[in-house]
Amino acid sequence: MVLMIERVLHNGVRMPAIGLGTYPLMGDALYQSVSNAYDTGYRLIDTADNYYNEADLGNALNRIYIQGAKREEFFLVTKISDELYHPNELGGGRNKGKYFWKNSPIMQKPNAVHDVVKSKVEDSLQKLKTDYIDLLLMHWPYPDYFEEIWFEMERVYQEGKVRAIGVCNCRERHLERLKKTARIMPMVNQFETSPLNTKEGLLSYCDENKVQVMVYSPLMTLRMLDNYGGYASLLNEICLKYKKTVAQIVLRYDVQRGLIPIPKSSSRERLQQNIDIFDFGLSAEEMKMLSACNINLQTLPESKSCPGL
Repeated sequence: MVLMIERVLHNGVRMPAIGLGTYPLMGDALYQSVSNAYDTGYRLIDTADNYYNEADLGNALNRIYIQGAKREEFFLVTKISDELYHPNELGGGRNKGKYFWKNSPIMQKPNAVHDVVKSKVEDSLQKLKTDYIDLLLMHWPYPDYFEEIWFEMERVYQEGKVRAIGVCNCRERHLERLKKTARIMPMVNQFETSPLNTKEGLLSYCDENKVQVMVYSPLMTLRMLDNYGGYASLLNEICLKYKKTVAQIVLRYDVQRGLIPIPKSSSRERLQQNIDIFDFGLSAEEMKMLSACNINLQTLPESKSCPGL
């Protein structure tokens, strides 16, 4: 078992310092990934309502519970999202205007935001086969109902259905806007950052405002090493020194920045490697050299079909 460190959110809730991303895994592939992840020490599992795999994840976890695991061992993260009208045709993870847009027919009803958020949370609880969610995130800063969605998330938090609440893909301007009306500031902000996209300003802002940062797709830039020779050479040099993989170096970089990366893998060997990053540390100089690789490279759009604010 890997010795796992934790992060403490501003409401006192503790969460693991690394987790498992699940998009776009489903069915038996998802079960195998989660089962292998549990065996190798992962306890944080990240999903979303518009990944359309919450039910499969709930089933996978139930199988693991039967084998002896306990619900309280896991830190489950899910998200409130817009959705496609026909998810089975086009897949998950996208925003296409079914909810949270003023021109959506669903949003024309009185108290629509309240009803949609309440329904989504209850649906997630049912599919995940649990009576509480450890962390509930707003998937995007939906411009038409940003504050209203957050208000309803605060309500869900105060009702005790979730242990913590946060946002995804928010920059400083989004959080500043939220400050004007929020009773509770986000405990977490999940977004993409890497040595090629350090987002130092946003990280400093989150640190100053006690917002913990999660990192989705933390290893995405490793697919582009052939395009960035200096970055690849530096990673390889550090790998040789510590006898670690390039993925382990990048994940260790995230952890030492105080972030929570959530890499995805189905391979037991890769899962083991990704979590085996707590037995060494990068030097201050190595951290500086990796950060100096920054070119503000955004490999994934922060707002898929969402204009932001």
